[in-house]
Amino acid sequence: MADQKITDLAELTAPAAADLLPIVDSSEAVNANKNKRIQYSVFLRNLPAGTVGAPSLAWTDDAGVTGLYRTAANETAFANNSTFIGKFTTAGLQLGTGTAAAQLHLFSTDTTDQVIIENSDAGLDTAPDLVLYRNSASPAANDNLGTVIFRGENSGGTTHEYAEVTAGISDPADGAEVGILDLMSSASGTTASRLRLRGEFVGLHEGNPQHPLHVGTTLTSTAVNVKAVVDDAASAADLTLLHLRGASTAGQDDDVLSSVFFRGHNDAGTPAEVDYAAIEGSIADASDATEDGKLKFQVQTAGTLTTQLEINADTIGFFGATAAAQVAAITDITTTATTGSLPTASDTNTIADAAAPTNAELLQYCVTLEAKVEALIDAMQAHGLMAT
Repeated sequence: MADQKITDLAELTAPAAADLLPIVDSSEAVNANKNKRIQYSVFLRNLPAGTVGAPSLAWTDDAGVTGLYRTAANETAFANNSTFIGKFTTAGLQLGTGTAAAQLHLFSTDTTDQVIIENSDAGLDTAPDLVLYRNSASPAANDNLGTVIFRGENSGGTTHEYAEVTAGISDPADGAEVGILDLMSSASGTTASRLRLRGEFVGLHEGNPQHPLHVGTTLTSTAVNVKAVVDDAASAADLTLLHLRGASTAGQDDDVLSSVFFRGHNDAGTPAEVDYAAIEGSIADASDATEDGKLKFQVQTAGTLTTQLEINADTIGFFGATAAAQVAAITDITTTATTGSLPTASDTNTIADAAAPTNAELLQYCVTLEAKVEALIDAMQAHGLMAT
């Protein structure tokens, strides 16, 4: 075959593994033995290890200092401008300097953002999204779906999970799925759920919430503390119980708005929950601009929750009696003596002969009785039970 320039040869655009390349073997001392051939696939499998400053597979446009190289057995690293960026190891992908302990392990010594997920879509669809998907062939209640762990060092130099966000399954039934989300924190060295969302219920220190907001505690001190710090004489740290008949439906007379129950166990063989006391607020009159309210204080009486104090707009009732209006004022008795002096009221009065008391003895008794009645009227007026 006539000699040809390399530039005159036909171009091979899809090389196969068995294709051959001419090569000069520098390990041979004799020139006649240096010219050899190498398979294309073997050539690509025998790159030198390279270094961070001289990667074995690099780009000439970057002066050969950006590319891939081998850092150790079964490790492929990549460098940018002679700077180590990361590497693939048998553990996974590592970014930054360190020893990978997960499929994706990021190392950094600065305080800038380490992970950013950015999406420039301008529509209404959710984005960017982060999905933790546990693709289980047998999903079951109490399965853990994923956890975000906030781990740090303790004073002994060992790692500790100080906080976690965990999601799980409460009920996997098709069409009736119920999920769980736990916010967890460490207390006295133990990390546990402090806030649990289960279905439509929220539990604070409660693992099985049964109400829209369910607070559980094993302490005998304050369970709920509503605190307001405001330099103002107006009411603050308010607690409002709002009961509406729908967003726009009018309230009606005798609507029970809300109740506060004081509930505990009785001493049955299997203790039952009993409402031992309650405070109930309701609508007495829903008429616009002339609204009246009603408040009842109830306690258990012989096994029945009974109203013992009822306060209406203009009436009040004690011990289950029908609420009545305030008693009208009673005028004090005015007694004067034309001659002589009236006796002074005394808690001790003596009648020598009850069958024939003297005028002086009866007068002493009447003056004392008048003083007691007037003291009782004063007390009723002072407490608002009688008009002044």
